[in-house]
Amino acid sequence: MKIAIITESRECNAIAGWLAQNDLNMAELERWVIDPVPDVAEQVLDVLATQWSLTPADILIFPAGPLGDELATRLAWRLQGGCVCQVQTLDAQQGLVTKSHWGNALTATLHIAAHPLCLSLARQPEVSAVGKTLPMMREHQIVPIASPDWLDCVESASSVSTHPLLQASHVLVVGQGGSDVDADKITALGQALDVEVGYSRARVMNGGFDAERVMGISGHLVSPDVCIVAGASGAAALMAGVRQSRFVVAINNDASAPVFSQADVGIVDDWLPVLEALAACAET
Repeated sequence: MKIAIITESRECNAIAGWLAQNDLNMAELERWVIDPVPDVAEQVLDVLATQWSLTPADILIFPAGPLGDELATRLAWRLQGGCVCQVQTLDAQQGLVTKSHWGNALTATLHIAAHPLCLSLARQPEVSAVGKTLPMMREHQIVPIASPDWLDCVESASSVSTHPLLQASHVLVVGQGGSDVDADKITALGQALDVEVGYSRARVMNGGFDAERVMGISGHLVSPDVCIVAGASGAAALMAGVRQSRFVVAINNDASAPVFSQADVGIVDDWLPVLEALAACAET
């Protein structure tokens, strides 16, 4: 079975990390390198289809993100194959893939019989992929064609620095509990505890909190050494953002809250006084 990894020309830590976690035969891998990165999918779809006709692969794996999803879907249609987007794991021998469903509340295992199988990967925490390198493999160059006539211009967005939450070793995630506690109070607690603060989407939607600090499946995915989840029930969409934390502390006044089943340590209490006591200990 031949597997083609489609990447940009630069080293791809996230794909390298995903390959390391899946039991794939390195001898069956080859890399199709897209250089330069296209502005739109139309610039590489025909080129990818031509490359597949020259060097057919049973499985084609695209990186996480909107472009990877689009390329996997549209190339599968052109090659009359199958497609699954935002895949978590792959069992190439059995033809099984897993992916999240229902806001990350369920993990589905899918058996795919169609070939070729085009996959795009699910997002992973950036920090967890640092230091990973792609194994040596045969490479083919994918050179995009000119932009289509309907594309008038492309505006390049200025580069955005990595968000502090993605690099933090200690993170505090605050849910809806204690809705009367404002952003200034939580920020002050974060500074006293020397942690980066993130919020559940529900808390942000209620207003008054930084939307750039939303945690979960539709926000940041982090992998800190310690993550404190305060005042959150443990909804799957939120916990998807912290599931790769090395150590999780949950604080909730409801002893039956699902968050406790996903924590290494659980504290049944109102989260604000607990964190204030912890901050006082940190100051001494």
